[in-house]
Amino acid sequence: MGLLGRVAGSASRRIFSSAVAEAKYPTLLHVDAFTKAAFSGNPAAVCLLDDKAEEKWMLNVARNQNLSETAFVRPTCSAQLEGDAGAPAKGETFELRWFTPSVEVDLCGHATLAAAHALFSRPHGRESDVLRFATRSGELQAVQRAEGLIELDFPASPPTPLRQSVGPSPEEVAAALRLPVEVIEVVGASDDLLVVVPDAAIVRAVTPDLGLISRLPYRGVIVTAAAGSQHPYHFSSRFFAPAVGIAEDSVTGSAHCTLAPYWGAVLGKRIMRAVRPRTHSQSRHPPPRYPPVGRPGRR
Repeated sequence: MGLLGRVAGSASRRIFSSAVAEAKYPTLLHVDAFTKAAFSGNPAAVCLLDDKAEEKWMLNVARNQNLSETAFVRPTCSAQLEGDAGAPAKGETFELRWFTPSVEVDLCGHATLAAAHALFSRPHGRESDVLRFATRSGELQAVQRAEGLIELDFPASPPTPLRQSVGPSPEEVAAALRLPVEVIEVVGASDDLLVVVPDAAIVRAVTPDLGLISRLPYRGVIVTAAAGSQHPYHFSSRFFAPAVGIAEDSVTGSAHCTLAPYWGAVLGKRIMRAVRPRTHSQSRHPPPRYPPVGRPGRR
């Protein structure tokens, strides 16, 4: 499954800790992902490492940044892989890990995009336009395309229908979203619970009870609706994940691992545009309102 994204410029600063090799100063970058303009989109911190770092140190760095995600990137080696047309294409390989201010997670879309941008933007460039990341979710690839676009190859994760008497009831989900039960369709779950509503205006206006959301047995809840023919995009969505310390994420790439196969089947399309609607009360970095319960997951 492919995701195309843009990033705005990044500002860097240096950090140091004895948890990394002496005299090695990792570069720490702030990158705005899924946007053309700075101070918009979904921000992520990217820490470029030369050597392994302790997990506790990485979590402390993520807490200090207080963004939804901090990505830690460490080079491993270069490798050969098959190109788009079957011809050999050289790719560089890296270890990639993601941390919220509370936990390490299995997958994060916007922080992967931010990490790829940071690597492609290094002063001396890269030897390849293909990056390969070893992650807890397997190998991911990032390809630099024309006009500043970066293409990510992520695994599809279609929602599995909930079995009767297993998982939350529609009434429980509706209460958590503060919506009438008759306007929601609980489609199913992967790491996240997918809830479809009949109109994009409902997606924009929903104000969930984050305490109830955090008690559901999922990483987070995706609320989505088809856009309608009058819009230049195909569907909209919002993502709430207080269970991993984030009240609402601005743009959640990994949630589209579930959204893309669902809407692709519903709309009969392989290429789609998606949007995260702005809300009247939106703040750029909403703080966690409830303590995390320690469930790692995807972002």
